[in-house]
Amino acid sequence: MDVLTDIFGVQVKYESWNKQGALPMYIAGSYDFAVAILNGCRCIMLSPTEELVTIPALKKQIKRIQEIENIPVVIKLPAISLYKRKKMIESGISFITGKQAFLPFMGTFLTHENEETVEVTKLMFSAQQLALMYLYNNNKKLYVSAATKKLPFTAMTMSRAVKQLEATGLFYTTKDGVNKVIESDYCGLELYEKIKEYMTSPVRKIGYLNKAEITVDMVLAGDSALAEATMLNPNRVMTYAVYIKSFVKEKLVNELIDPDEQVRVELWEYDPKQFSEDNMADRLSVALSFTENEDERVEEAIEELLEGVWR
Repeated sequence: MDVLTDIFGVQVKYESWNKQGALPMYIAGSYDFAVAILNGCRCIMLSPTEELVTIPALKKQIKRIQEIENIPVVIKLPAISLYKRKKMIESGISFITGKQAFLPFMGTFLTHENEETVEVTKLMFSAQQLALMYLYNNNKKLYVSAATKKLPFTAMTMSRAVKQLEATGLFYTTKDGVNKVIESDYCGLELYEKIKEYMTSPVRKIGYLNKAEITVDMVLAGDSALAEATMLNPNRVMTYAVYIKSFVKEKLVNELIDPDEQVRVELWEYDPKQFSEDNMADRLSVALSFTENEDERVEEAIEELLEGVWR
């Protein structure tokens, strides 16, 4: 039984459509064509035989098909990402999947009541690291296989992280052959400003440590990192960051006793050296660590820091 009838109760009949010969080969060879009659409404059903083209290209192809027969065109897909669904609805492109149907020519948007809806208000730290990797990648495409090799995640954790990024609506996934690729329509500082609303400070705990106990796993962070990278005046007490899992947190004390003998230490949820190539924690995470800051001097330094990332 057809999915539209089985799940949504829409009556469907199919007929062949034999006008592909009037279309360019790049369109005719990219889909299986059929005429579907939905509750008496006639439309052309396109089932992609390869990766679906971009939304602007799809709109042009649909227009070309409708020059031959001016009836609605529906894209039939096995599944659809939240991002692509949003873009297709915004563009008025009809589609059906195994669980959803958007048919504006019928005034219908149907969703399977048992479909799992993924909503995200804050990213898991695994998804946050994946987003940071995308930002530092400075490329529209980030291959999931490459990210998996560099980030300390299991395949399941990576899969969840990718889904969370998609759920923000700022990222979507495509395929390059057999390789899964993360992409976004935004880049650089613009993307960071949008995604940071879903990010949190990596700092889990703060304390003080004797300078003699500084380890090679520690890098400059906090206002010490800002002073290193911007015109902000340095604080008398240096601040370092270290991955919480590579440090014995019991070594920290809560009280600053001697600013000449102690340093401030931030314990991070992920390795502050993960995306860093010098003695400083990665710039974007440093900026995120000041989420609760209200000091205008620090805000100006953060702006300067972020500009330096994409300069």
